[in-house]
Amino acid sequence: MESPRELQGAMAARRKAPGETHAARAAAAEARRRAMGRLARDIERVSGIEITAMMKAKLARVLTSVDIAELEDWVHRLHLLPGHHPEWLSLIEALTVHETFFHRDRSQLELLAQILPELTLAAARGGRHRLRLWSAGCATGEEAYTLAILALRALHDAGYADRSPDGGFVCRPPWRLEVLGTDISRLVLAQAKAAVYSTEGLSAFRDLPRDLQHFFPVLPKSRETGDIELRGVLPAVKRHVRFRQFNLIAGPPPGTNFDVVLCRNVMIYLTASARDGAHSVLKQALRPGGYLLLGPTDALADRSSYEVRWGAEAIAYALNRSHE
Repeated sequence: MESPRELQGAMAARRKAPGETHAARAAAAEARRRAMGRLARDIERVSGIEITAMMKAKLARVLTSVDIAELEDWVHRLHLLPGHHPEWLSLIEALTVHETFFHRDRSQLELLAQILPELTLAAARGGRHRLRLWSAGCATGEEAYTLAILALRALHDAGYADRSPDGGFVCRPPWRLEVLGTDISRLVLAQAKAAVYSTEGLSAFRDLPRDLQHFFPVLPKSRETGDIELRGVLPAVKRHVRFRQFNLIAGPPPGTNFDVVLCRNVMIYLTASARDGAHSVLKQALRPGGYLLLGPTDALADRSSYEVRWGAEAIAYALNRSHE
């Protein structure tokens, strides 16, 4: 089975057998409770996602018509599968939230825009000629592309990138920009890689500043899209961004020596132990002097390893040089 909803669909709703005793019904209810408890514990173990009472109720509703024997078999099979198995990934995708949009949390991005020139200067002095940024929990990719635009602007202002004919930027050799976006969900990463977004309703562009709109040209309409207006990411931006599936609690990090790591609105969904593990992975990914940016409600696990950088209404954490 690929997901609990598919599991549910595979089983016809069954009526109680005639003459079923109260004791038998109670035993079945207890067996279901144990199976659901085991499933919740395994979800937390594999993904780090905290299974709240609301999530337990959601799972119970989805699986309510599944026969107890089939449910127990499925839960047992999941328990034996590795966390990267497609069956686990499908279940976790059904439980995760992927709400995001371009240029989200302007105050934090304004602080980052102040930091990037300093990181660019440090990279030049160190002879690295490269900026590396990681969006951890990137969902459909808007945050990763936002990072790329901010970094390209910083490189241009420093004289290390030129304007391209399409309105983007081209790094001057030997300078490079590398932006990585990761998420536990394969489905959202497919959209992130496509880099095509609708302008309908509460869209990904709902808070995009006017001076950044040219980075997202309107795409030609087709028979498939009808009257829906779609925008794509400028190739001069897209070429600097790559995506991969990654579980924050699986470790080790997908790379090291990042100048900037953003992990926003992810920690709030994790268990306490998973948060500690995720913070360790993020710290391992940073270069000394690199910056970690978290969501507004996220608490830093290890303050002694960082120096606090305050903005007008935002905060960033620079990894101590002692980690060199």
